[in-house]
Amino acid sequence: MKRYASVLIVMASLLVLAASAQAETSYRFEMYGSGNFPFDKDFEIGQPQSSVRLQGHYSFSPGVRGGVRFGVDGLGHWGQDFFYSYGTNATKIAVVPNGEFAFTGRSHQFGYNVLCYPGGLRPRKAYPFLTAGAGGTIYTVSQSTINDGIAMGLGTLQTHTSFIFNAGGGLRYQFTNNYGFRLDVRDWMSHPPRYGIPASSSDPSASVFPVAGVFHQLEVSVAFVYCFRSSK
Repeated sequence: MKRYASVLIVMASLLVLAASAQAETSYRFEMYGSGNFPFDKDFEIGQPQSSVRLQGHYSFSPGVRGGVRFGVDGLGHWGQDFFYSYGTNATKIAVVPNGEFAFTGRSHQFGYNVLCYPGGLRPRKAYPFLTAGAGGTIYTVSQSTINDGIAMGLGTLQTHTSFIFNAGGGLRYQFTNNYGFRLDVRDWMSHPPRYGIPASSSDPSASVFPVAGVFHQLEVSVAFVYCFRSSK
């Protein structure tokens, strides 16, 4: 947490410097909701936990998120966003033939994005854009889930924090100078959360969760946009 807080402080400082350097700057506040569609992951458990390779499947249901953004735009082609959101996904870890463990995963997401407006930011109604950025996701589990994990022999599940990268695009439409809406489609990429379960262990009796590779989450969001008066 301290590492991510330091990163956000640095990015906030850069945002202030970038804003003050522009001839004219506009500020945005956005409230948004989104649908989240994680991609399932497969994994295998072998020796020393099992003499034969066990097939595992890490699956997720579509989830929902809600969040806020604070943005800064100039008059050229570039803008910036800071964001925070909270969401849930029903999650299941299944290992054949050992059984499955189902729970509801909760996550906090925060970070910084750069926006590129190909058509520029001169005053008009529609602003298509591309965006990319990075931040962190904190995956948490409830006490009841922790208790269920212990009962299943998984050990004590823990909060998992991942660095996350995202890229995508969308459209912002202004009904008036102050009010508008925004549509985003993006892919979130990170390591899959393991909730403190080790990927491997030399102890044959230890629980392992050797899920690896890039964890993709497709997200489609709609936001209410309020634009503050420009400063010159």
